[in-house]
Amino acid sequence: MNTDPDVLEFKNERKPWVGLLLTVMGLAALILPRVVSGFEDLPLWVQLLTGAVCLVPGLWMLFGLSVHRFDRRRGTVTSAWGLLVPFKSSERPMDEFKTVVICKERQTESRKRGTSTATVHNETRTYFIYPVKLVCEEDPPEMDLVDLIEDSGGVVDAVKNLREVGAKMHELEKERKASGRASLTLGKPSNHTSALEMAQKVAGFLDLKLCDLGVRK
Repeated sequence: MNTDPDVLEFKNERKPWVGLLLTVMGLAALILPRVVSGFEDLPLWVQLLTGAVCLVPGLWMLFGLSVHRFDRRRGTVTSAWGLLVPFKSSERPMDEFKTVVICKERQTESRKRGTSTATVHNETRTYFIYPVKLVCEEDPPEMDLVDLIEDSGGVVDAVKNLREVGAKMHELEKERKASGRASLTLGKPSNHTSALEMAQKVAGFLDLKLCDLGVRK
């Protein structure tokens, strides 16, 4: 645990040990049918599907470690990513950032429900995440994008505007990167309380403006 008053650190992990287990299971599903007798007649598509079901989420969890370290003495923020331990990092001056923004993004998740082919159906779940970002603008363009959703005139307009917001957000981040002023995402909490706690910590530590868009409906 960090006790240095001039250092603030955020660490995000996606259950790396679970990811390691799933990755091993996925590789085993792809390799074992080729080296163990009795599986020669197993269709290739079954092998690939079984392996991918474990391998894809396993790799996502395994390489999901990220650390953001703010150092007031050096005036830098260091971001690192890696596998179990950070091994790739980048460093930027802290004074590049002007505002801490809490965003609100709608997510959808589709799952198959049922116990037989006659009862299987797709079930869609909608939920929100609250990304906490450091941006280089004092008046973040994200505010205008959120207004698009609030101005929706019904369900159809809301869906259309959500797609438009997603496209514009993607273009905004591309423009920021091209100009060397990319935003920095500290985390994506699944509830507003956690996002607000994270945002208040970094805003107070760096003495930055806090723009909370997560409270908007």
